[in-house]
Amino acid sequence: MRFLIIFLTCFWSLHSYAFQVQPMVAELKPSGSNSQQRIRVMNNSNEPLTIELTAFDLEINKAGDEELKLNEEDFLIIPMTTIVQPGKTQSVLVRYIGDPAISVSKSYRIAVDQVPVDINEIKQSGVGMSVSFRTLFNVVPEQATAKLLVKEKQLEQAGVWKILLENEGDKFIRLSQAKWLFKNQEEQLLLEGEELSKALSGKLLLPHSEREVTIEVPAKFSPQNSQLEVLF
Repeated sequence: MRFLIIFLTCFWSLHSYAFQVQPMVAELKPSGSNSQQRIRVMNNSNEPLTIELTAFDLEINKAGDEELKLNEEDFLIIPMTTIVQPGKTQSVLVRYIGDPAISVSKSYRIAVDQVPVDINEIKQSGVGMSVSFRTLFNVVPEQATAKLLVKEKQLEQAGVWKILLENEGDKFIRLSQAKWLFKNQEEQLLLEGEELSKALSGKLLLPHSEREVTIEVPAKFSPQNSQLEVLF
């Protein structure tokens, strides 16, 4: 049994890199030439790869949990299903065709799923494995801006803050792309880039919404005697 677990773990690790998707994040306009993006799917395996693309509305609740709802109306995806030959790259057109007059940015997940094609083999083995990528697409109207408020901050545990954030603006905020500045009476700490991404639990704040995030901060900075600025 132990051998089987190790084998499946190794197999899954290799299988996870069987194909790649780029870009993973894109920003579109509601209309015009910038309302579309091409997704490139690269098949790094030795076998043909069948993929399927699907669009979902993205919502994030106050606790930071994602909620996806199938959306078959806002995007034209060509092709929705395709076969990528070994060592080849397939380009897929994703065009926003939803409401061109939106006043608030909208966020979506465009799923790129590997489709199992040998059903008999799956039934015989009892094991079905496939890889799925969830890309982030944001549709942003002109003049939309974000407005971030730090509403509450408290100590979750030693070296970890819990923070309640609110976006009063009309545009999403990628929290991991901002600069987080912590200050107390003696010194200050700036977190950004990869260091921030590792320390921060939540990466996206939608317009007109609240969410809680946690962030790792040195113990010498406490929520009671420190100030926090999020710059973007």
